[in-house]
Amino acid sequence: MPRLAASGIPIRRIGLIGAECSGKSALADALATDLVGCVVHEVLRQFVAEHGRPPHRDEQAGIEAAQRAAEDRVAMQCPGGLVVADPAPLMTAIYSQAYFDDGSLLDAAVADADAYDLVVWCGIDLPWVPDEGQRDGPEHRARVDSLIARVVADRLEPAGIRVVRVTGRVEHRVGQVRRAWQP
Repeated sequence: MPRLAASGIPIRRIGLIGAECSGKSALADALATDLVGCVVHEVLRQFVAEHGRPPHRDEQAGIEAAQRAAEDRVAMQCPGGLVVADPAPLMTAIYSQAYFDDGSLLDAAVADADAYDLVVWCGIDLPWVPDEGQRDGPEHRARVDSLIARVVADRLEPAGIRVVRVTGRVEHRVGQVRRAWQP
């Protein structure tokens, strides 16, 4: 039986994945408006802003858990029942792999990704924009995107998790998600 929001509507989930500066936040806001949902904002971004530094390796699991908990809180309170995760907790596991060569969070994150009605992978075709303390650069973005490609091909798709890769301006991405969206 599907979990229900406080309104009694079944909870539906879209999880966003993508490297830094790939348009996840802009897409999350646009999808929440277009599909009438609620956005779960990035816990990692908040962590960096509050601590003035990126997390250490031993803090990654806590950030992933906090992202998942934030998503559950929003899901229960979202009147329309649609939650857009910006990003899905899977991104913390991928960042842990990229930054620390630590794949220990990946199994649980892939298993959690099965809860999404759709995983949306944001392409890196948008111009890279600096965001001091939050972004590492276009080279890092390309490396993380390659890692995401491996996780999608080796883990998500074989597990039957629906993934759509979106590219282009925000309005084009919304259209690509709408065509793939099957709640």
